[in-house]
Amino acid sequence: MRCGVDIGGTNTMIGLVDKNGNVVDYDCLKTGKYEVAFDLVVTIAYSILRMAKVNQTTIDSIGVGCPNINPENGVVEKAANLKFKGPVSLLNEFRRYFPQTPLFFENDARAAALGEAIYGSAKGIRDFIEITLGTGLGCGIVINGKIVDGNRGMAGEVCHSILVPNGRECGCGRKGCLEQYVSANGIIKTYLELCQRNDIVPLTQEYRQIANLALNGDPIALETYQETGKILGLALANLACFSSPSHIFLFGGVAQIGDILMTPTRKAFEENLLFCYKDNIKLEFSGLLAASKNAGILGAAALCTRQ
Repeated sequence: MRCGVDIGGTNTMIGLVDKNGNVVDYDCLKTGKYEVAFDLVVTIAYSILRMAKVNQTTIDSIGVGCPNINPENGVVEKAANLKFKGPVSLLNEFRRYFPQTPLFFENDARAAALGEAIYGSAKGIRDFIEITLGTGLGCGIVINGKIVDGNRGMAGEVCHSILVPNGRECGCGRKGCLEQYVSANGIIKTYLELCQRNDIVPLTQEYRQIANLALNGDPIALETYQETGKILGLALANLACFSSPSHIFLFGGVAQIGDILMTPTRKAFEENLLFCYKDNIKLEFSGLLAASKNAGILGAAALCTRQ
């Protein structure tokens, strides 16, 4: 049985996936608790071995999706939303516990794109972009049926394209990066800024609560998503010029709010799209959103199909 490990800025999801793409068991860790990669991997390994024993199965291969990882050597370095900055070799750390098991590593957003192609809405689609909206923002680009890795596996760092010159400080060390405006953390900042601008006491400083406020019609929370959608839509229109995709899929926890985010995003996307791309690019939610917590696991497990 395959194992998928999705290391995110907030949560690390671990799961066993059968040959039909069903997640038969899973576990969740709080990534922020681990300041040293060794400690995180120890806990992940224990979880994998426990699930294998409980389900009376063997682990054929392990796929690991992680921000800022080099897929060739498994080295993580300077990931903006992880406490361990590296460079650290996850390959060496996992080899301590799985010396004979095939291991596959990939940027978490590119793993999501591969999962979309195998288990989601991109089956048979040769040119598409996967945007992951969570604690941070990720991007997986597929051109002519192949995932774009680039030099040292660093292609597609759209999250750190500067959308607002001299804007908000980013974990990467620059200012005004897209991630600081359209991720969960960015949405919190926008909400707090709008509250201050309107002389309103914030009702929360947590992303899930802001999402709930918007779903219940709170005007400041709704305006927050309007502003978020404007920036995201503009960024996606610019990104379309790079690879001319037929589809762009929105994936991740932030995307689960649905049309509250999609409506302003699609509007800004269409308004800013270059004329030759108009009516030729479909902006949709990921087909894996319904899988909820299991979506990242499926993306990571999909890496094992590369063998």
